[in-house]
Amino acid sequence: MINLKKTILYILILTSLQGFTQKTDYNRFVNPFIGTQHEGHTFPGATVPMGMIQTSPESCNEPYEGYSMDHVAGYQYKDPWLLGFTQTHLNGAGCPSMSDILLMPYCSRTINPEKRENFRSAYDKKTETASPGFYRVNLTDNNVTVELTATAHAAYHRYRFNGCQTASVLVDLQYGVGWEKSSISGNVTEAWQKISGHSINGYRKAREWAQREQFYTIRFNKPILDYVRLSPPEGSSELAPRYILTFNIKDDPTLEVMIGMSTTSVDAAIANLDHEISSQDNFEKIRIKAAKQWNDILSKVDVKGDFDKKVMFYTSMYHLYIQPNNIADINGNFRSSSDKVLKSRSGKFYSTLSLWDTYRATHPLYTILTPSLVSEINASIVDHYAAMNVDPSNPKESYRYLPRWALWGKETNTMIGNHAVPVLVDAWLKGLKPAGYDDETLFTAIWESVTMPHYRNHVELIDKYGFIPYDVQLSSIDDGRETVSRLLENIYDDYCASIIAQKLGKTKEYEFLKNRATFYRNVYDTRSGFMRGRNSKGEFKKDIDVNQVVGEWVAESDFTEGNAWHYLFHVQHDIEGLRDLMGGSKAFAQKLDSMFYSRSPKPYIKGLVWNVYGTLGQYWHGNEPCHHIPYLYKYTDQGYKTDAILRYLTDNFSRNAPDGLKGNDDCGQMSAWYIFTCMGFYPVNPCGGEFVIGAPQLPLVKLRLENGRTFTVKANNLSNDCLFVKSVYLNGKSLNTRYITYDQIMQGGELVFEMIARTNRDELQNFKTQ
Repeated sequence: MINLKKTILYILILTSLQGFTQKTDYNRFVNPFIGTQHEGHTFPGATVPMGMIQTSPESCNEPYEGYSMDHVAGYQYKDPWLLGFTQTHLNGAGCPSMSDILLMPYCSRTINPEKRENFRSAYDKKTETASPGFYRVNLTDNNVTVELTATAHAAYHRYRFNGCQTASVLVDLQYGVGWEKSSISGNVTEAWQKISGHSINGYRKAREWAQREQFYTIRFNKPILDYVRLSPPEGSSELAPRYILTFNIKDDPTLEVMIGMSTTSVDAAIANLDHEISSQDNFEKIRIKAAKQWNDILSKVDVKGDFDKKVMFYTSMYHLYIQPNNIADINGNFRSSSDKVLKSRSGKFYSTLSLWDTYRATHPLYTILTPSLVSEINASIVDHYAAMNVDPSNPKESYRYLPRWALWGKETNTMIGNHAVPVLVDAWLKGLKPAGYDDETLFTAIWESVTMPHYRNHVELIDKYGFIPYDVQLSSIDDGRETVSRLLENIYDDYCASIIAQKLGKTKEYEFLKNRATFYRNVYDTRSGFMRGRNSKGEFKKDIDVNQVVGEWVAESDFTEGNAWHYLFHVQHDIEGLRDLMGGSKAFAQKLDSMFYSRSPKPYIKGLVWNVYGTLGQYWHGNEPCHHIPYLYKYTDQGYKTDAILRYLTDNFSRNAPDGLKGNDDCGQMSAWYIFTCMGFYPVNPCGGEFVIGAPQLPLVKLRLENGRTFTVKANNLSNDCLFVKSVYLNGKSLNTRYITYDQIMQGGELVFEMIARTNRDELQNFKTQ
């Protein structure tokens, strides 16, 4: 009887184990090294979905022109040396920041500490591996194998020292990436720390790009044998120290380090660490937990098709969910932009909000894949607004406004528009309201953001002239730069705000915003056929180089990180109106042809060391204002050109390689574009729940929706030749619109594309000769 019970128990255990091992490991399709060379600006280290911590290596090379731009994320795949391992990073951003709290282990080596780079080590590239939640490398000069994993608020390092009995660890509390190497010396403006027993506890205020208050605890699994505080390198004056710590590893060559962080206090950092890594945990347990969190996210989608495209798809999902980052403590407390400790409405506080990039496709994709997260993220967006201090003496902050580009709870005032507005309105229309906020509070935040003057929105000029004159300054925050882009992006937000105003019965506000949303017509120059800057007399600029990319670095510039081609089509809310303004469907298609099939020089930049990657004619895939443009042929009778262009872009600008991203990932926007494009539809207008039909790039994509339903996309006969859409069916019925809606997707069902080849391949041959 006893043996029978044991046998049954064995069978049950074996069956459960078999079930576990047969579960798909989606993590194996993620390559964290994609985008780590050139301007992808991704990092290969360990993090968990939307966690506060991103622990990753800092690489270095001999200086070269454009070095700082390449290293804004702290790492380039082909660099020969590693400087150490830091705890925070940005995914695909265009500005340097983070790379906080650097640790570098070494043994059997004497290092002159007078220069930071003296601590660098060569590494064995063959040993460098990365997967979701895990990173490993062998440091050949330092004789250490380093492994990294993470929880939401803590980094976990494991060092295996080779050939020494006393191990050393550099702890550099001053380090951080910046536009220049010399900026490290001014990176920290306040600091204090205390070393005792197994730990270093402390505080630092870093200022590169956004000011960040950081409280931390660094905990070692062995007592600190001794430590030395180093003098600042090369005679610089630095407020945060560097230490060399030593440890006795005679009996065990492995040293483990856990780094907990908080924006509010050291006690909170300790509580965060203790909550997420208990005394019963070890490195392997935490690594497995991190991997499971990623597998749970990735398992929301099943795809079939070419292996490299599957890797690109799941790596794009991985990059999509690295941010926004929850920087609230485990109790929901966070430090606001006004330097107050507050409790978030949802229990979490998401920052790293690159909204100029991510409103376009990233946030609409969240509403499909993880709608439960959207209410939390959007509550944090309104938390940002609610926590903002109004300062009448500062024109930039005379009124509260929703975040534009928020980092660690602080507004960087980077980029233009108020694109939290489309994010909030789109979600609200889909029934995903910001947790803890009522409709009136939400509308007030939106209304103030689009109608009250603040940095770079220029509403006073828009209301007076109907555009932004480049030669008028009504206030100290008018600068005569990027005037066309700022108008076009502001009035898109007006359009979005008008929708919620109408839904809430605010007729006066609705009419005002609806009218202002038409002002793109005021900067369309019929003579040149482009959007163009105007002066206070109403005169359009003449003799503009339509190929030159301009921005805030150019006085009286028309555009933001773009040229006349890119912003000609930046009317996301009224493509039909723009098409008619440009002379109708045929003229519209001809203009698109001129953009994509242009034999003129590609977009170029003067005065900056900035490589323009990912171009097709004048189309620049590496920057967001272009991302919807390939889909605009679908508003004409030449929609097959969209299909051809999408195949070219996905094959050439999103590849399974370190240099596979032709442009910044920009906190998941490049990745969201790829995911949508593979599925066969895209939010040309990111607010309102309509997705324009494109051409799928995978034969099967199955979405496991949170509501328990499944939405499947099939592409029958898809191949290298059969890349054009013949017909589309939704649940067995012909889809006679150019779009599918959010509601149709969330109801579940099946979207089927019938793919064909075209006998006339001129549109593809033209691409190949670029």
